Amino acid sequence: GRSSYRLKLIFSSADLQDIKAPVTALCQLEGYLLVAQGPNPGMIGGSKLYVYEWVEEKLVGRAFFDAHLYVTTLKTLKYFVLFGDVHHSVHLLRWREDIRMLQLLGRDPLPLSTYASEFVVMGNAFGVLASDQQRNLQMFIFDPNDPEYRRQQLLVRADLHLGSHVNKMMRWTMPFNPKHGVRTAAHYATLDGAVGAVAPLPEASYRRLLALQNLLVHAIPHYAGLNPRSWRLFRPTKTMLRRYAKNFLDCNVLGRFLHLDLPLQTQLAGALNQTRDAIYGDLFEI
Repeated sequence: GRSSYRLKLIFSSADLQDIKAPVTALCQLEGYLLVAQGPNPGMIGGSKLYVYEWVEEKLVGRAFFDAHLYVTTLKTLKYFVLFGDVHHSVHLLRWREDIRMLQLLGRDPLPLSTYASEFVVMGNAFGVLASDQQRNLQMFIFDPNDPEYRRQQLLVRADLHLGSHVNKMMRWTMPFNPKHGVRTAAHYATLDGAVGAVAPLPEASYRRLLALQNLLVHAIPHYAGLNPRSWRLFRPTKTMLRRYAKNFLDCNVLGRFLHLDLPLQTQLAGALNQTRDAIYGDLFEI
C-alpha cells in the first residue's frame, strides 16, 4: 500500500520568552539555528541575530549579535555568516564556537538596500554576492592583505547592472575540476520571472573571455543599436561614491560568438591570438 508521511510539530517559537519580534530570516549554522528577529517597537537597536541550540527538546539561546534596521537575507558557509540589511548593505560574521560569539569580520560601509545575497566559492577563496534596489549585482571580498583594505570593510571586486530585481539566490556546486578545486555558483530568480546564475572563473580564462567580450561589443551589431557595455554599467542610488569595479562577464554577449559563421569566428579568434577551439573551451568551462 501507499505510505503516508506527516509533519509533526516538535517546537513552537511561542514557547520562547526571548522571541518577541517578527522572524525575518533563519538558517542553520554548524548544528545551531541562526535566527534574525526584528525590528519591534519594544526592541532597542533594531534587528538582532540569535544563535540557538537544540537541548532537551527545546531551543536554548547561546549567542546574539546586534544587527541594523531590518535583516532581509541570511546565509551561512561553514562558520561564516552573511546577512543583508534593507539599508545598511551586507555584513560578514564568523561564528566562534569556543567562546560562543558572532564576530564581525567586515561590512560594506556604503548604504545599500539589499534584496538577496549568497556565497560564491572557488577553491580556498570565496566572495559575497548581493543584489540591491537599483537592480545591480555586486561581488564583495574580505581580504585583510589587500592594499585597499580598511578595518572591518568588505571590498567590491565586481559590479554589474542586471536590469531586474533579484529577490532570491541559491548556492549550487559546479562540476569538480582538479585544476580549480571546489566551485559553487549562485543561481538567482528575479521579480519579473527570470532566472540566471553567477559563476566564478579562473584568472586566465577570465582575461581571455574579457578580451573576446570587448571585441564582440565592436565587431557585431546589437539589438536596436544599443551598447551592452553601457547597459551593464553599475547604477548607484544617488552619487557614485567609489570607482566602478566591473569585472563581470556578460554571457549574453559571449554566447553570440557560438552563433557566428565559421570564417568570422576564425577571424575574431585570430585577432585575439587565440584559436577557435581554445575560445570554445573557455566558453564551455562556464
